Amino acid sequence: MSSESSLVNRRTDLPRCTSQWTEDDLETLQIAVVQSRAYTPRELLSCIVNETIERRAARIKDHLMKYMPPGLALIDFDDFYSVQHDKCRSILYNAQSLPMSYRFRVEPLQEFVEDAWRQSFQVHGELFCKQLIYISWLQETGHAITDHMFLQLFQHFTAMFGLHSIKASCQPPHTSTVCDMEVSSSPDLTFYDLPSCDKDNTKLFAVCRVQRNTGRSDCNDIQPSSKKLQAERQREITHLDAEIISQQGGDLLAHYTSRSSKQQGILGLIVQGTNVTFSEFSCTAIDYEALTQGTPSFPEGTGPKMKFSKPYNILRAGDRIHLIEPLLKLGFLQCSL
Repeated sequence: MSSESSLVNRRTDLPRCTSQWTEDDLETLQIAVVQSRAYTPRELLSCIVNETIERRAARIKDHLMKYMPPGLALIDFDDFYSVQHDKCRSILYNAQSLPMSYRFRVEPLQEFVEDAWRQSFQVHGELFCKQLIYISWLQETGHAITDHMFLQLFQHFTAMFGLHSIKASCQPPHTSTVCDMEVSSSPDLTFYDLPSCDKDNTKLFAVCRVQRNTGRSDCNDIQPSSKKLQAERQREITHLDAEIISQQGGDLLAHYTSRSSKQQGILGLIVQGTNVTFSEFSCTAIDYEALTQGTPSFPEGTGPKMKFSKPYNILRAGDRIHLIEPLLKLGFLQCSL
């Protein structure tokens, strides 16, 4: 088969919707998926360069660590299924079932400009806790827990740090040219750069995929090649299966040209229950042109790359420490503050 014929087949085989992408599609496009190392959220957010926001996020993180609101401090569970409804309810409501709004109140900072942020943190902190109370009650009473419930929980959590996201059901699919064909993408959540959007251009910071279950599910009976077996032994990213990686890779590629001018790469978030993983997709302008035309041919060690962090549990206090600063940074950037 000629190389031209092979390219035609590749274009035909590429699914039109990124939710149907597999690892074969990433391999066809020669998108390198780095799984031998888990990057920190700070490293992945290095694609955003803004020293003023860096200093501001670090200052507020230090303030939160010193004066952690009691409501957030009391949310400390190994995972969602270890959450006890009564204990969770007592975080926000007293014995008379009256709300204790002060639980998520942040101590004042010296800078008056932060008052609006403090009020927003309190409002969304209470909503985050209420959603957790509700779904923990559903869990204890034997009701089904859905992906959408975890999506709402994560929306409230990120809103505490100033982030605003829009659900897939509230926006049209995004289309982009890949391999000389139109591909559509509908992430579960999209974090837009709203002030920079106009009638001709959509701008965003990050896209997010949400699933209820955590863990890899790509076991099969196919014997891996020696090269893949070696890569498996060196893997640090063991919590993501091929399906979710491929879908997120498709989403990030499809939205790449819509990334905000305030960042170099495009960020992704993968939410598995209450665990969140940061990801980043990066490539050069020449690489991207090759991907759109369906002519990827990158020397080893070059070309588009996907990187990931380890998972961080938003219900575990020790994990949240690593999420506060990157989410604050994204929130301030999104709000153009």
